[in-house]
Amino acid sequence: MHSRIVVLGLIAGLGVLTSIVMVVVGLPEQTASQQLMLELGSLPLSVALAAGNLILLERAVRRPGLRGRRALIGGALVSAVGLAVVAMALMIGQGGVVQFGQLLIFLGLGLVLLVAIRLQPSAARKPVTFSESGPLTPDAAGLDDAAPEEPTPTL
Repeated sequence: MHSRIVVLGLIAGLGVLTSIVMVVVGLPEQTASQQLMLELGSLPLSVALAAGNLILLERAVRRPGLRGRRALIGGALVSAVGLAVVAMALMIGQGGVVQFGQLLIFLGLGLVLLVAIRLQPSAARKPVTFSESGPLTPDAAGLDDAAPEEPTPTL
């Protein structure tokens, strides 16, 4: 499990780095390839978000219930439809539709992220009460009744 999380972390980092490079290279928007790189610059970010979602789902301490499973499947389907919209928009030459497809991808991944966050361990810890801690005697803690010796100062 640990090696899978490391691999997913590397994929997420590479996705972010790739997206930055695509935006920097595509910023002048002088050629058609630069415009395409700028349009698709957020696609590697969606790969990074998907890898982050998988990391969270891998580390989840609870399993999703029926509603959570439905939300995970719905988020995956919305992301898949968004990816199909991006692919079709590129094939037919409709660059303006690419952003709509990317919006669908991020909405789907965002829904998965909300479920994955909900499955993580609770940050609120239940306070320990005296009744749960057991007896408060030196014997219970493995201590003797004698006070610890203080070191003698040396001059």
